[in-house]
Amino acid sequence: MIRSLRQRLLVILGGSIIVAWLATALFSYLDTRQLIDEMLDTHLEQSADLLVVLLDRLPQGDLAKTLLHQTGADADRMIAFRVHAGAGGASADSVGSPTFPTESWQPGFHDATSADQVWRVFGTSDSAGRLVEVALRHDLKGKFADLVAVHILHPLWVAIPLLAGLIWLSVGWGLRPLRDITSAVERRSPDDMQPLGVGAAPNEIRPLLEALDRLFARIALLLDRERRFAADAAHELRTPLAAIKTHAQVARQERDPEKCAAALDGVIEGADRGTRLVEQLLVLSRVDQDGAAATKGPVNIADLVIECVAEAAPKAAAKNMDLGVADVSRDPAVVVGNADLLRILLRNLLDNAVRYTPAEGEVTVSVDVLDQSVILRVCDSGPGIPMGLRERVFDRFYRVAGSGQQGCGLGLSIVARIAGLHGGSVAFEDRAGKSGVTIMVTLPAA
Repeated sequence: MIRSLRQRLLVILGGSIIVAWLATALFSYLDTRQLIDEMLDTHLEQSADLLVVLLDRLPQGDLAKTLLHQTGADADRMIAFRVHAGAGGASADSVGSPTFPTESWQPGFHDATSADQVWRVFGTSDSAGRLVEVALRHDLKGKFADLVAVHILHPLWVAIPLLAGLIWLSVGWGLRPLRDITSAVERRSPDDMQPLGVGAAPNEIRPLLEALDRLFARIALLLDRERRFAADAAHELRTPLAAIKTHAQVARQERDPEKCAAALDGVIEGADRGTRLVEQLLVLSRVDQDGAAATKGPVNIADLVIECVAEAAPKAAAKNMDLGVADVSRDPAVVVGNADLLRILLRNLLDNAVRYTPAEGEVTVSVDVLDQSVILRVCDSGPGIPMGLRERVFDRFYRVAGSGQQGCGLGLSIVARIAGLHGGSVAFEDRAGKSGVTIMVTLPAA
């Protein structure tokens, strides 16, 4: 397989030119042969007519000698003739003329064989009954036609190297925009994601440039997201690490066992918070990088709800909470999605609900199928989220002040991201006359 675009174009164009040249040469050769045949036949006919005219003007005594003198036909000539004056009349042949029986004479053009030579013969007669034949050897006729044809085709032979050179230069000139693009990309610094721009690029290259510009835009967005993610992660990790260090220093210096134990509890709490933050960061990174390319298939949301509620039950029991599933639609609550990502979505919703709901509170999960959509609701009796902050809680690392819990501010960001990857949405609903909030996730049904 030819991997060079230049070589591929040269092969295609060169092959096309050669095929076209061969077809042209063959057509020209055949057409020239036909034209030469017609011209030579015309010449035979004219020569025969000339002999008929000369017969009336020549002396009767030495017809052959006079004819040779008048027509110039001899063995070195291509044309031979024979004249038969009829019964009792004089006959004449050119030197080297074919010996055809008189009975074989026929008017017009025909082919005849004499001494293993094929001749092209034209026969005619005059008013006195004299028979005239003018003949041309077939091999000489073919040689003459070939000579003329080769002479005509000679310019085509000369044109081949000229065309090859022009094709080489044209292909190089035509590929120059690609070399310019390559040079422009090679000159760029690794962090330069500015668009190349279409400019005066040929129409055939514009889709490539536009695709590269879109790619650069996506890479720039990804790099910006990674930079912000790294900066935010470093900022968020600084707090639990500082707390761990402070509590460790206190425990090291404290002599009172109770205070030392309290300081060590602070170390454990800081480590737990840092661990949860790292886990959420890894989950968010996985969702961002692999979410769009994740394998999707039919997923029953009701089954996932039962599974995730069972996983969250120990944490809810530790706070003496009422965690359960209220309503599950009888219709199949099936969506087309990635089961692992949807499981992460449910776990984050339940973890947030259990974490921010006070002891002896309640968390209820329901699943409905309505208008080709699967609606998942997670209701809690916690402090709720003020109306003006509900859009901001989807921002990464944002935490509602006064919640009384030390979260990392990534749970709802992960939920919104996974819902978006599945063509869904996340919204809030108030609980009529009750504290807390309901988070509603709407996903397209399968």
